[in-house]
Amino acid sequence: MNWHQVIDERSYEMHQVIADVLRRSPGQLSLVTAWIDRMLGNPDYSEQNKDALREWQAVIERQGVRGVLEVLGSRDDEATRLRQSTPFAVLMPQDKRLEILNKYEARRTRASLAGV
Repeated sequence: MNWHQVIDERSYEMHQVIADVLRRSPGQLSLVTAWIDRMLGNPDYSEQNKDALREWQAVIERQGVRGVLEVLGSRDDEATRLRQSTPFAVLMPQDKRLEILNKYEARRTRASLAGV
């Protein structure tokens, strides 16, 4: 497994924690939409990042929590790409975040570089 695959797996695991938060408390999606709105209005936030946020915003507006959960739980290429520009960090419990980061950091030395 190369390091990019490890990062994608780490992201997937983090997003499963976020999905659990949303299942228990769907109203917390409003924290995400507020954060997206702030970043879209921030002139210092890059246009590339804004484009990614607009994609998430469209998922939220069209499909709500159900659509978000579908993307967070999918392992297809599109969902993996979307998770690379996530607006959901505001929902991630810090203790779980650190636990997952530490778990995957231990795998860093065992993962090969992409293309190697």
